[in-house]
Amino acid sequence: MTKDAINLILKRRIKNGDEFNHLIEKPKGEKVKLKKGDTFYSVAMMKVWVETFYKQVAKLSQILKGETIQETCEKIHYFLYYDIQYQADGITQNLRSPANSWFNRREGIDCKSYSIFASSVLLNLGIKHYIRQIKQPKFNPKQFTHVYVVVPLNQETGKLDKGQCIIDGTIQSNKEPDYTDKKDVFMNQKLPHIGLNCPSPRKGLKGTSSRTKKKIPPTKKSSSTSRTRFPF
Repeated sequence: MTKDAINLILKRRIKNGDEFNHLIEKPKGEKVKLKKGDTFYSVAMMKVWVETFYKQVAKLSQILKGETIQETCEKIHYFLYYDIQYQADGITQNLRSPANSWFNRREGIDCKSYSIFASSVLLNLGIKHYIRQIKQPKFNPKQFTHVYVVVPLNQETGKLDKGQCIIDGTIQSNKEPDYTDKKDVFMNQKLPHIGLNCPSPRKGLKGTSSRTKKKIPPTKKSSSTSRTRFPF
């Protein structure tokens, strides 16, 4: 199947989406030339891109957060499918940050960048998930040709033993495609660490301040956006 044929099948009419502009950082126009590599290199770099740029959609992530894991996945998928156009990559594989994907949403992005976007939202929400690449039986069956996100319902362990949801921004149905082989890369939020080899400063000691910083209240969801934008 040719690139044009894939685009013809997967392109859709997208929504305007401008109401989300203030929730997504603007891209800085940077272009990084990465190494040549196979699909395993692509997925490895996708992981790097997510961990580097996921904060670009920190505010948007709160809008896409549902009451359950399933609802959150449905909201993320709905947003990706109806607000960002599909466009297959050619020989050059484009790994877009979430901000770049949003900036180019009318021209389109492919499955790798949809997955980077979905993974970034999930990382902001502290939801464990996998980036999964697969071999498809009816499309270049000897090669890994597609990638999407898999979210385990068992968030305590991150294992898939209690079921899963998927997020595939390329298709409307959001059902997992048939595959003959799969490879998963686990994604989880990395917590900051500080190495200590000194006593904690006691209150009132010289050089310490008794003042405490004011806590910044969390960003509130836009009730009008979240109520009217998603059909669930």
